[in-house]
Amino acid sequence: MSKAVPIITNVQMSASEVPLGKPFNIKVTSNNQGDTADIQIVSISFPNLTSIDNSDIITIKNHNFNQKPEFVKTGEEIGSKYSGLSKATTAKYPFIEFYSRPWKTDAIYQAEIEIKPLNIGRFVVFIKAVSLPHNNEISHYPQTGIKDHQEEFVEVYSVNVRD
Repeated sequence: MSKAVPIITNVQMSASEVPLGKPFNIKVTSNNQGDTADIQIVSISFPNLTSIDNSDIITIKNHNFNQKPEFVKTGEEIGSKYSGLSKATTAKYPFIEFYSRPWKTDAIYQAEIEIKPLNIGRFVVFIKAVSLPHNNEISHYPQTGIKDHQEEFVEVYSVNVRD
């Protein structure tokens, strides 16, 4: 059985603080340090947002993934607990899934997005990587920490949005 090992190797934030109305960028780099994955996903979630329908909020600047990124809206049915849709739940906030099929060993993929927060305060971003088939704990990154609305581990990043 294939044992892919997804890793987020770098996350670059263009700022730690921005004035309201000004955008910031996030660049995420990921690779697969194990066997070729059927699919490997890098997910960037926005728990502070209720919607990403407005293209003024999130802009995909560039990416080199094999497939077109998928925007997932609040309220859509999504998988949870690394089980795909066999343990479905409802998205509590929007996110973008970048993915490649297949994702070969040592292949590196990147995505850069621009975000323009709508409110003052801490703007939080969750980032994770998951390979499919999901065989065990090495099939996702990170492997510990806090969990998102899918009951899956995430790395947490934030930007302070000031007046």
